[in-house]
Amino acid sequence: MLGSLSEFTLAQLLQFFALAERSGTVTVSALDRQSRLFVESDRIVGWGIDKFDARDSLAACELMPAAATAAIESVRPRIDTPGLSFVVRNLIEPDRWDAYAQRQLEQDVYPLLSVDDGEFNVEIHRGPPAPLRLSIPINSLILDGSRWESEMEAAKLDGFRLNDKWRRLCLDAPNRSVTLSSSEWLVWATLAAPASIADVARRICVPDLTAIGNVRRLLSMGLIERAD
Repeated sequence: MLGSLSEFTLAQLLQFFALAERSGTVTVSALDRQSRLFVESDRIVGWGIDKFDARDSLAACELMPAAATAAIESVRPRIDTPGLSFVVRNLIEPDRWDAYAQRQLEQDVYPLLSVDDGEFNVEIHRGPPAPLRLSIPINSLILDGSRWESEMEAAKLDGFRLNDKWRRLCLDAPNRSVTLSSSEWLVWATLAAPASIADVARRICVPDLTAIGNVRRLLSMGLIERAD
């Protein structure tokens, strides 16, 4: 079924799936991008357009442990395993995988949930394996999208815009008394040269909101400064 987002938004289409307890895919073209969600009854079970490959996109992440990168690159895709997300997710730390999967939703699903300018294509069928496998209740996805939108706006008003550039205050590693999370270490390491929050998040494959939170904390600890 083809239609316009001016008639039904992506959020409404997903709710129809949940109410009808049907399985299929919803493909949306809007905001100069295309996104496809795989649905089974009241759950999102996957995401990804045909050309998306989790293996390739993970291999492109910077500051990935060498052993994990080698393991990912050794995996060979087959026609019946698009994206290989069920394989590669076991080759990296759970926290890093969760951040990576969340970033895909943040970039290509949340911004489209309430857009009313674009097109959609709904197919009711038992779909093939999704390029990126997920398991999220539809209502949770919609609520998370709404929360993401409000938090991004709040960060912007607080002065943490995605295009703002930051840099380290010191190139030496923080002393041992400083406790940083793994993603905070990655952000700090990436800021050896001035970079925007959006660029840092893209390079290390974490959600923009996570990168914003890391920058806030690193700033509060006196480890970075604005580079604009």
